[in-house]
Amino acid sequence: MIVQTFSKFRNNSKTKPALFVCCCFLVATTLLSSCRNSDAAPDVSAIKTDVTVLRFDKDFFTMDTTHLQQSLQAVEHKYPAFLSLYFKFFAPVREIAERNNIPFDAALTEYLRFIRPLYNTVQQKFPNTGNIEKGLEDHFRYIKHYFPLFQTPVVLTSVESLNPENPGEIYGTTFYQDTLIISLQMFLGRDYEAYDPTQYPAYLRRRFEPEYIVPNSIRAIVGELYPDSSQSASLVERMIENGKQWWLMKKFLPGTPDSLITGYNTQQTNWVAKEEGNIWGFLNQNENLFTLEQATIQGYIGEAPFTQTLPHGNNGEGAPGNIGPWIGWQIIKKFEERNDKLSVQQILRTPAKKIFAEAKYKPK
Repeated sequence: MIVQTFSKFRNNSKTKPALFVCCCFLVATTLLSSCRNSDAAPDVSAIKTDVTVLRFDKDFFTMDTTHLQQSLQAVEHKYPAFLSLYFKFFAPVREIAERNNIPFDAALTEYLRFIRPLYNTVQQKFPNTGNIEKGLEDHFRYIKHYFPLFQTPVVLTSVESLNPENPGEIYGTTFYQDTLIISLQMFLGRDYEAYDPTQYPAYLRRRFEPEYIVPNSIRAIVGELYPDSSQSASLVERMIENGKQWWLMKKFLPGTPDSLITGYNTQQTNWVAKEEGNIWGFLNQNENLFTLEQATIQGYIGEAPFTQTLPHGNNGEGAPGNIGPWIGWQIIKKFEERNDKLSVQQILRTPAKKIFAEAKYKPK
C-alpha cells in the first residue's frame, strides 16, 4: 500500500524528470545517432561515471534506540532528502503510530524491531556493494551515450517490509528525483524463506536473485526516460510501446542476457526465439491486433506465469507471460533495421502504428 501510494505520487508529480527527458531528447537528437546493429555496443570508454552506493539500510537499522532522537537526527543529516520519503512511502511508521495510538518514537522502535531480522539477512547477503557499483558504472555509460544530459543519480540501498500488494515491487528498484533506491530485501535469492509462495509464485521468485539488481536498476531509470503512456492504446500499440522499454534497456545493457530484461527462464527464452513465427501467426489468426478490449490486451501484457492462449507446459518451456512486450521488441528491431538513419530518440518518438506499418514484421 505504501509503495503503491509512492507510485501514484511519482506518476502525478510535475517535477524535473519530465523536463529532463524533453531536454535529453532535444540535445541527443542533434548530437547522436543510434548504433545500427542492435547487438553491437557503442564505444563508451571515454565516458566517465562514478557511482557510490550509500548504505541507508545500515545507517537506519543500526540507530541507537536508547537515544533514538539523536540517532534519527544523524540519519536525517546524512540523508536529508530521502529519510522523509522513506517514512512517507516505504516504512509505515506513522500508520503504526496511528493504528496503535502510540507516539512516533514508540512506533519507530516497534518497526525497527520487526524489520531487523530481515535487515540482518540482507547484511549477510550483501556485506558490500562493490559489484553493484561496478555494474551501475559500466551501464550508466551507455545511458549517457544515448542521453548526454543524464546525470549519475544518488544511489542508496534500503530495506523495508515485503509488500506483495504492489506488483511493481517485484523489481525491487525505484528511480525518483535523481535518486536510485535499491530495496535489497527483494534480492535475497529465490529460495529465501520469507518469500511466501502464495504471494510470490515461482515465476516471480526466480527474479529475486542478486544478478537482477543492475538490470532492474536500469529498468527503473528507463521508466523515467520513457514512461509508458499507452494505457488507452490498441493491443499491437501496447505491445510496441512496452517493447520500446525493453529495447531501450538492451541499449543500456549490451551483453546482458535477455532473460534479465524479460524475466523469462532459459527454457522460455529459447522457446520464444524458436517459435517467434508461430507466435506471430497465432496472433494474426486469432486476435484483432487493434482491439481495445482490456481483457484481451491483459492476456498478452502484464506479469503472469504463462500466456493462457499460447502453448505452455509444466516444465517451464512454452509461452511465458508478458509476451506482448517481447513481440513489440522484435517489431522495433525490424523497424530499426529498415530505418538505419534514425537515432534512438527518433525511434522512441515514432508512433507505434507507424513502427508497425513500416517494420513489415513477418518472422518465420
